[in-house]
Amino acid sequence: MKVVISARNFVFDGCGAVDILKENGFEIVDITDKEIKSEENYLCEIIDADAVINAFEPMSRELLEKCEKLKLISVRGVGYDYIDSKACSELGIAITRTVGTVGESVSELTMGYILRFAREIEAHNANMQNGKWERIMTEGAFGKMLGIIGFGEIGQALAKKADAFGMRVIYNCITPKNDQRFEYCTLDRLLKESDYVVLALPLTKETQKLIDENALSKMKNSAVLINVARAGIVDNDALKRAVLNGEIRGAAVDVYESEPCCNSILRGVKNVILTPHIAPFTRNNFISMNTLAAENVINYFGGTLNEKYLA
Repeated sequence: MKVVISARNFVFDGCGAVDILKENGFEIVDITDKEIKSEENYLCEIIDADAVINAFEPMSRELLEKCEKLKLISVRGVGYDYIDSKACSELGIAITRTVGTVGESVSELTMGYILRFAREIEAHNANMQNGKWERIMTEGAFGKMLGIIGFGEIGQALAKKADAFGMRVIYNCITPKNDQRFEYCTLDRLLKESDYVVLALPLTKETQKLIDENALSKMKNSAVLINVARAGIVDNDALKRAVLNGEIRGAAVDVYESEPCCNSILRGVKNVILTPHIAPFTRNNFISMNTLAAENVINYFGGTLNEKYLA
């Protein structure tokens, strides 16, 4: 069976995911070094594939209908909003995800954002590098309220880390979790009471532009918004205005409507941190994600796939 790999950074020293596939008899076509400029380009590469290992390459109904041999899309990651999942269901194409691999790395970066704002490490370093002994008395993270919107793998991993720093944690999600350590609350209350609001939820029709001008107006003017989920969840025009007008203290953004992105509307805005979608981008995490994405292909066609990995 033919497996086309379009997920970048699938092959690197120390990661044997592609070898696992080859050892199990799969024909591998690696297109990660090719520049896919359009869906038509992508279609030409995957049209005769039995499976695709994908990471953010859009797959519309039109594309899927032309891939007559395709039986599996193994997503290297957990989000799959860029794939027409309804079309997949109707066409008999399964989608698998690397559930359980991203929580630690994404929550780790999120804590880094929080500590940056809590202790002004960057500003203190700049002063010292410029020969200035100038201390800024910061608020710190201890005792501050962290509001997490979305309480799946990432949200729960973040809550545990924040708890270890002595932060108070509240969360909002579709279904409250059975975890007495952290308090479920309404979205309105979370926005009004949190010092840090973290987005860790999927992009759906219901969550599109969830954080708009109205939502931002409910936040404290000392609060920070952190988006490690999907760009479409936030009205970034409204976010820019909110930061510039002092309606909120600042923001940290790791996700963009189109990637790579070097011209974000938030570029150059003081108190906004922009990073190039690095939340899951650690060596150990990519080894785990790549390996599980490969194992999902093997287990799906071998009839031994654990259902928890199915989208």
